[in-house]
Amino acid sequence: MTYGVIICTKCREHVQIIEVGSSKTTRCQRCNASLNTRKLRVFFTSDELEETISVRTQIQAQLSGTGTLGKSLDALAEEYFRKHQTFGNEIDEKAACLIDNRKIPKKKKADELIIGILVENNNQMNQNDLKEKALKMDVSEEQFNDIIKKLLMAGELYSPSKDIIRIV
Repeated sequence: MTYGVIICTKCREHVQIIEVGSSKTTRCQRCNASLNTRKLRVFFTSDELEETISVRTQIQAQLSGTGTLGKSLDALAEEYFRKHQTFGNEIDEKAACLIDNRKIPKKKKADELIIGILVENNNQMNQNDLKEKALKMDVSEEQFNDIIKKLLMAGELYSPSKDIIRIV
């Protein structure tokens, strides 16, 4: 289970812990505002509850101004990003959350993966070898068979002999 630390975007005064990905909404324990957890930026994540509680306590102390940490939210964020490499390294002061500035590579579609494998192998391959490589790239066997049929019918691939697949 992964725990996340969020800051209420309504009152901007309460920091709380949520279970990441478990529910769509939560309520702020201070102002009772309904918060959509999938749209919130998570300040810190960890699989360890004790560590998450510690971070939540430090952030809450900083927000309330009663903390004796001597660190700003920026410094806390930078420290934990280096340690855990979570979301970003800039804090949006108005929203009281981190700016998610990660660059997430797009996952290729299965048909693009299959075409890519063929291109790497001089535009043709034995169907069983192609299937093995596709399965290693997280394409299911059923998905592979459907894609091959679709690409053959669309005319993007053809089969010059029984077990050979080629790009047109």
